[in-house]
Amino acid sequence: MMRFPRPGCWYRFTSADWQFIRDALALTQREKESLVSLLDDPDAVRMILDHPKLFEALLVSRQAAFLSPELFFFITVRHTLKRVGVDDLAIADYIAVVCADFGLPATAAQNLPERKLESLYSIDYITALENAGSHERFFIHVQCANQFLVLTSLYPDFLRRRAQRRGAPDLEFYEQVVVSHLEAAGKHALAEEFALDDTLSHVAQAYPPARRAMNHTVREYLSLGA
Repeated sequence: MMRFPRPGCWYRFTSADWQFIRDALALTQREKESLVSLLDDPDAVRMILDHPKLFEALLVSRQAAFLSPELFFFITVRHTLKRVGVDDLAIADYIAVVCADFGLPATAAQNLPERKLESLYSIDYITALENAGSHERFFIHVQCANQFLVLTSLYPDFLRRRAQRRGAPDLEFYEQVVVSHLEAAGKHALAEEFALDDTLSHVAQAYPPARRAMNHTVREYLSLGA
């Protein structure tokens, strides 16, 4: 069954996530109480999640080890994209949700991208598209884009090594796979039905600089085990 990104990372945050946010941004009990009072306001939550102290805390706080993938990736992606001028919250949210759903191993044994992703070959998706009905084609486009988005954003060194050792396509090739399938999905009738047509189109347009920025963040700050 195709997995589909569910926008709105903050709707999936855990109690430990909110505690981390309070501890990172509020120094006194009064400040923590004031912060809690704002968390029912979606606009306030968006502003709170944009605070640069959250990314700093993510890197140094022991609490970060207990965060949900949704908060971890939302803070990371949002900070990274804003640094290169990609300020659209919907773009950061989409990429963060996809990374949270696909980007981390379920167990310690699953520490290589081959085991997390359904296929490393874009030709498999082309074959699936040729045999799919109109409705299913939308989900195949999204699935393909999402899986290669994770690989190109979080595991660029894996793709480079694979290209060097096996003569596989390079990182830029797979970046274009992401863009082309996002564009195709965004033009599908179901994208409008799911209110994702603009988001998919905007992610496709922003993805090349976003991917390069994510590669920098992964290289400089994160260790994802591949």
